[in-house]
Amino acid sequence: MDGNWNDEKYSEHYNRLYATTAEEFGSCLKLLRLSAEDSIIDIGCGNGDFLLLASGIARTALGVDISEDQVAQARKKLAGRPGAEVVLSSFLDFRPGGRFFSKGFSRKALHHLKDPEKETFLMNIAPAFRQGAVFLLEDGIYFEFSRSELDRNWDRLMADAAAYYGDSWEMKKKDLIHSFREEFAASADEWTRIFDKAGFSVTDRMPKNSFYGTLIAVKR
Repeated sequence: MDGNWNDEKYSEHYNRLYATTAEEFGSCLKLLRLSAEDSIIDIGCGNGDFLLLASGIARTALGVDISEDQVAQARKKLAGRPGAEVVLSSFLDFRPGGRFFSKGFSRKALHHLKDPEKETFLMNIAPAFRQGAVFLLEDGIYFEFSRSELDRNWDRLMADAAAYYGDSWEMKKKDLIHSFREEFAASADEWTRIFDKAGFSVTDRMPKNSFYGTLIAVKR
């Protein structure tokens, strides 16, 4: 199923197959060292599961997503949470306005942007992050090769994916092949360059395998 986020059935498909556990999100919160003094933004917040956890800790929590269905689910979960907000917007159209953030988070979202668009997006939101702010990116990231070397590394990529997803690989295989071929996972080196241009220094690279993992960047 191709990733059409305006299709409610695709949102249901994604949430069913790729839901993140509270334990996994908890690990991200620990890496971010989220505290009651923080203001956090979640780029590609989906149905709001991470925001629900983050809004119970941080002073303010803002989610941004392009899917009307996902945003509606997130708003329902966050109803009554002071300091929590969800904005319906494409990544490139979003502007922070007068908001400022001490923590940023994005999981499985920014690979939908081409590399020049990633750069544009980060340049647009960078002024909302003050010195010392931390951004955690968990996404499709090629850690040991560049996107231009995809075909050369294809067999290894498939083997890594099969090992990583285990029993669920056959259910996810079509989606993942589409993502590898038709979407825009960047290399860790390219992400480091993009973050650097936006005024962030990548301080940690934490691969889970050759195609997926975490980068932590700090605003200079």
